[in-house]
Amino acid sequence: MYGVLRSVAAAGSAACALLLGLSSAPAGSGAVAVVAPRPPRAAEDVRGGGDGTLITRLRTPPTGTSIASPAHDTLFACKGGTLTRPDRPWIDAHGVIDVLKRPFVSGTMHWHKYLKVTTTATGRRFQGNGLPDRSTGRFPVRKGTPAYKYYAEIPAHGYPNAAAIPIKSWNLDVTVPRDPSVRAQPTCIDQLTTGMALAGGTFHLEVATDAEDRPVDPNAALPLDRCWGHPYDAQYHYHGPSQTCFGSKSSRASGHSPLVGYAIDGFGIFGPRGEDGKVVRNRDLDVCHGHTHVIMWDGRKTVMYHYHLNGEYPYSVGCFRGKPVTVPGSGHGWH
Repeated sequence: MYGVLRSVAAAGSAACALLLGLSSAPAGSGAVAVVAPRPPRAAEDVRGGGDGTLITRLRTPPTGTSIASPAHDTLFACKGGTLTRPDRPWIDAHGVIDVLKRPFVSGTMHWHKYLKVTTTATGRRFQGNGLPDRSTGRFPVRKGTPAYKYYAEIPAHGYPNAAAIPIKSWNLDVTVPRDPSVRAQPTCIDQLTTGMALAGGTFHLEVATDAEDRPVDPNAALPLDRCWGHPYDAQYHYHGPSQTCFGSKSSRASGHSPLVGYAIDGFGIFGPRGEDGKVVRNRDLDVCHGHTHVIMWDGRKTVMYHYHLNGEYPYSVGCFRGKPVTVPGSGHGWH
């Protein structure tokens, strides 16, 4: 029977990065308010954000899916292995995750954020305090809430269990290529951080492990907050189609989704809609979960490779088409 997920004991793992709006808050800022919790309403919690796109079903891989080589409907982890589908009440026999049945980490916390993004002829540098510019669920996860038991089962280095992990500021400083190029062969993912979100926080590798060190899809195994995020080693990051909280709630859901972040190889990460305004399927993307067509890049229309978020595993970056950089403080392996 599926039991718990194991947290990798790695100090300072995982970068949690960026926020579009600039702030004068110092890098050491933290939470400014904790609002009394309210019962989560599913339809509200998964409402579309920057492009109005609502995704309430995720497709998680079956047991035995390899993550040792680039392929559709999976990811390419340098550590290798095969996935096991966890036994959870929100997953049906076909591997479909019903997001409306999965508990959310309840409560509301607000944050002081700081971000500075600078560009040179060759690089794009992100400097900040790693805090999101949107409210998050309340971490540490509180006893008695629907999400608590799933986190309390997980060992966590330096904490009684994963439910006790808070969100904290940290020193983000990473530079990615400004105009990356596609390499002949995909590169495997060897660190937890796969990209930086412009709304704040980072994107993480879509792999966690259970009590027997078997790799699993974290979206299938764990509740997340209303913005598809949670902390690891106190650094906030996203899983799944996390564009739900990016941008304006009033944005019109038509046309290609906007840019929501940058992968650590420098290529853009966009929301789930393609050129025709429809949500992209994995069959529309390559083995790294991206494709090439005209996009807006630094204010100009450019034919360029880019990644997409969607509702089919690996949901985000599955391997790197460009040359990835190392993110200081990002752990290796998986959660």
